Amino acid sequence: MEITKKEVLKNVLLEKNTTFLLGAGASVPFFSSLGNFELILSHDKLTTSGRKLIKTIFYKLSISDNSYLIQYLNGHCFCGEKSELMLNILNEYTRFIHNILEFLKTRNSRVSPKRVNIITTNYDLFLESAIETSLEQNPRIFFNDGANGYVKRILNTDNFNKTLLYSGIFDNYSSEMPVINLIKCHGSINWKEYLNSKDNKPKIQITPSSSIIKEINQELSDFWNKFEKDIEGYTIQGKKGFSSSSEFIDLLNKTDIDCLDELIEDINELSGYSECELNKLVSKIENLQIVLPTKKKFQTTLIEEHYFNMLRFLSYELEKEQSTLIVFGFSFYDEHIADIVQRSLNNPNLIVIVFCYQNGDKEKIITRFNFSNHSIPKNIVFIEPDDFLIEEIDQEILNKRDWEASYYTFIKSKNNIKIYTREIGIYKGNSSEIPVLNFSSLNACLEEEFTNRFQPLVLNKEGEQHG
Repeated sequence: MEITKKEVLKNVLLEKNTTFLLGAGASVPFFSSLGNFELILSHDKLTTSGRKLIKTIFYKLSISDNSYLIQYLNGHCFCGEKSELMLNILNEYTRFIHNILEFLKTRNSRVSPKRVNIITTNYDLFLESAIETSLEQNPRIFFNDGANGYVKRILNTDNFNKTLLYSGIFDNYSSEMPVINLIKCHGSINWKEYLNSKDNKPKIQITPSSSIIKEINQELSDFWNKFEKDIEGYTIQGKKGFSSSSEFIDLLNKTDIDCLDELIEDINELSGYSECELNKLVSKIENLQIVLPTKKKFQTTLIEEHYFNMLRFLSYELEKEQSTLIVFGFSFYDEHIADIVQRSLNNPNLIVIVFCYQNGDKEKIITRFNFSNHSIPKNIVFIEPDDFLIEEIDQEILNKRDWEASYYTFIKSKNNIKIYTREIGIYKGNSSEIPVLNFSSLNACLEEEFTNRFQPLVLNKEGEQHG
């Protein structure tokens, strides 16, 4: 009998050295995906002030709302639509950590260590918040973000190779503790530069929270009020295509790559209206220890050094015997990571499993690799929504059958109904429903046979968490 892709996933988690690679898709829709930002920031006709405007908009869409997660980590309560959306995504991250730990419980440490690497290109604090929640419920977990120290927690790559044992009261036994390594290769909003007084060398310090986000957000609010008025005035002058900041942002995300030139002209002209304010804002944004979405990528040699150290770590992990890489929410636009994964596929003992958000993404991802003669190695597996398709029938037949709705996902096509297993999510477009593999889908695949299921966290009317 043919082994299903879900069974392949289960087997590798039980037996192999496992690394997860999570991209921006894991934190959507709370944070925006990159869209065309890297292409725009790398455009040869974009002026210096235009580049600063795009960096500011990118910060607003993809970084500023970390203020909610910082409040959450500091124990503050809050309500509202944004906090509910944050909690929904945080639940998926916490569910993900829970599922990893369930697999590590059953893993034989003599075969492979009870350790999982999570490599993410995201700057946000969703993973830290999820692990914090898990540690409150289970102290016998070692969460390793690569830092040493108590007050001054300094990042060091060597720390990711640690293994911890839990000993009995009388030291009459010991067992390996589950370890989760968190590797943030594009940096994090809670990192800052720390200058070592002994050797005068800069290091990365991980802080519990980041006050710089609050400072930037205050200035961003004032700038955005002015920017809204700038766009109104710009539109009155006869410019077409947008009449508000939201329409302008839609164009940034959706404009075809071949039609960017006209939009670049708009960006350059609009940026000139607020050049002074942009200079102040971007100088603070560039102090964040993150890799901004440009082809050049780096603002400082410190984050560049960390970035390439983390790429080296990824490369070593994928070259090990009996390793697997599970990719979710990542489109392989980062050329360095794509090169490492492609090179590592020469390791016959490696399996790479890529979750595709929607049908057709597989072909897009393949174009970002350089497979000779379009030959795809056998040890890379793409999981698409249609891998979960049971059958396609018309509405009349569907009505005659007795379906248990909780076990299936029903998606309307032009003339028929497509029936998928429950793992599939639904994206509702303007006039159609699209089957997708979202974060909930990944978790459903992971936990299929677990008896200890994750219990979602909820907020009460006062905004306090319980669950």
